Amino acid sequence: MKKQPDQQLHDEMFKRVMALGIRVFEFLPKEGTPYPFVVMGDTHLLPQATKTHLYGRCTTTLHLWADPNNRKQVSDMIGNIMAEASRIKQIERTQWSMIISESDSQILKDNSTSESLYHGLLHLYFRFL
Repeated sequence: MKKQPDQQLHDEMFKRVMALGIRVFEFLPKEGTPYPFVVMGDTHLLPQATKTHLYGRCTTTLHLWADPNNRKQVSDMIGNIMAEASRIKQIERTQWSMIISESDSQILKDNSTSESLYHGLLHLYFRFL
């Protein structure tokens, strides 16, 4: 059974982040999990349909976490993940292209836990047809 475009993108990004040697989780892992790691965020599907085909745009967000001594590590992970995402051309039989000019990232200082952390947000935008 063919996956919907949002599931295609989610699964492909999960696989590619793992292939970069970065631990990736669907949800925040249990406390004490060593840094760095990535947590898969939300996807957003903006479909357009024709009589025979579905095309449109899809976005996904990734959350990157590192300890407070490794801001560069978050920056490097963002760069590596963006480079890998830009190589996506086809998933299953769907054609994909990253919209680099709309994709963006942030690195935030997070003190919502007992330890200070760096929290990277990576928003990736794609077209599919």
